[in-house]
Amino acid sequence: MAERIVLVHGAWGSSLSWGPLTRALRRAGYDVTALDMPGHGDDPTPPEEVTLDDYIDRVVEELESGPPALLVGHSMGGMAVSGAAERAAPHVRKLAYISAFLPRHGDSLLDLMRMFPNNMTDVLLPGPVDGTTLLDPMPAMALLAHDASETMQAQIAAYLQVQPNSPQTDVISLGKAFESVPKAYVTCLQDRTIPTELQTWMQDAHGVTERYEMDCGHLPMMTQPNQLIEILKGL
Repeated sequence: MAERIVLVHGAWGSSLSWGPLTRALRRAGYDVTALDMPGHGDDPTPPEEVTLDDYIDRVVEELESGPPALLVGHSMGGMAVSGAAERAAPHVRKLAYISAFLPRHGDSLLDLMRMFPNNMTDVLLPGPVDGTTLLDPMPAMALLAHDASETMQAQIAAYLQVQPNSPQTDVISLGKAFESVPKAYVTCLQDRTIPTELQTWMQDAHGVTERYEMDCGHLPMMTQPNQLIEILKGL
């Protein structure tokens, strides 16, 4: 049976945010699922109604449909995979965080973001309905993908979605089940979205010992997919 990998995208994203990574892992023989979180991609949920619990429920639903998986979260996806591991720990072989939020019990994403300076508010726009935001596409590329080519930046900008606010402000409930799941973390050393100081602080707070580094910005699945694939294959 092929080893199972579940990929969870970050804010303003969708399953398309994983770029070539999904196909490449499948070609390498893995059983890979890239999810659309509620309110993103092909999911029809009105984004203004989406909560962090909805994200977590979606990941748990997928985990419970098959054998234990390597559960991978990018950026805000770290919140969803953490909550899912608490609720469905037997279905998670290992958690992998790719420049992702690794919360403590009672944290929200915004709680963590406020710990270290960042410039994300400079590229935020009001969404089409109350309770949502958008990114100003090309200015956002200076933060999300400064290390990508202009062609790739345009592709990334085209993938950007409306983002529900609640998953970023809701606090997470974590306990012993989450703590029991092995964790690996990939730090993106040029990240301008989640400061490297915050990435390191979160790893230290949880005692993560399986650590990897990539010399890239916030979207290694787009800019350095081959190196990221090799890391994931080693997990």
